[in-house]
Amino acid sequence: MIKKRRLEYREVPTESIIAPDTKIRGTIIRSSSIRISGHVKGRINSDRLVILDKGGKIDGMINAPHIIINGELNGNIDSSEHVELRAECRMIGNINTGKIAIAEGSIFHGEIKMTKKKDLPSASESDKKFFKIKEKFDQGPPEVEDAKERLAGLQKLT
Repeated sequence: MIKKRRLEYREVPTESIIAPDTKIRGTIIRSSSIRISGHVKGRINSDRLVILDKGGKIDGMINAPHIIINGELNGNIDSSEHVELRAECRMIGNINTGKIAIAEGSIFHGEIKMTKKKDLPSASESDKKFFKIKEKFDQGPPEVEDAKERLAGLQKLT
């Protein structure tokens, strides 16, 4: 019997696909695998495999047992099983996983925490952290708010 080494070959081929010209903002929740070739801004939860293709981009968090990153990820990963950062990967964020493989040529800036499945935060805990960070991000830095107030004051004078 031939052992299937690559993670994507071990998965059942039922998957959703986010095409290269597609942009999605929000939370994606899947019970099966998902392949992302487009741009997702938000959170991805899957019970199976998440693949970020070369040219694909995610600004947000991924929570799935198996994750393969070929594209650009700006956000954190929580994986109970296995994460692969392939050669074309560019990632800024932190990883919590049981197993990890990092290919030569990948770019990673962040922290890796090797954990057991039971030690990973639940989806609700991860959601709370994500939305707390998102709220701060959406507010913008204080100097932007000050500039907006000054601009509004100047507009009243004219």
